[in-house]
Amino acid sequence: MADREDFHDAHLRHWQDAELLFERQRWANADQLYGLSAECGLKAVMLVLKVGVGPKGELRTEYRKHVNDLWPKWFTLVRGRSGSRYLRMLPSGSPFGGWLISDRYKHSRHFSRAGVTPHRSAANKVRTMVQRAKQEVVP
Repeated sequence: MADREDFHDAHLRHWQDAELLFERQRWANADQLYGLSAECGLKAVMLVLKVGVGPKGELRTEYRKHVNDLWPKWFTLVRGRSGSRYLRMLPSGSPFGGWLISDRYKHSRHFSRAGVTPHRSAANKVRTMVQRAKQEVVP
């Protein structure tokens, strides 16, 4: 039996590793991990709020996307529901619109601190939101 996905743990793990890489100026992999951290954080909050989930509590197929595709879907899904209070915690627009999972194949010269910093900032806001959601739901 496969272990159930743990988006909260994955979110934190990717964030922590991204921070280590960012501090060492390893922009390419830090950028990928900030995107994965934000993606897993959004999914973790969806599970807490029980939105976008199937009858067994798993994420529905249409939400099994990477952060660049998930971000706008997440806002639409959460808006007007019990999670709308979390929308104010995140940047508007699509901070991961230019982030692609396929960037993992690009040469590292294509990445810089300036390009990674907006993704880091957005991932950090997701991290704050995840912490708040966890505190509000878990006694």
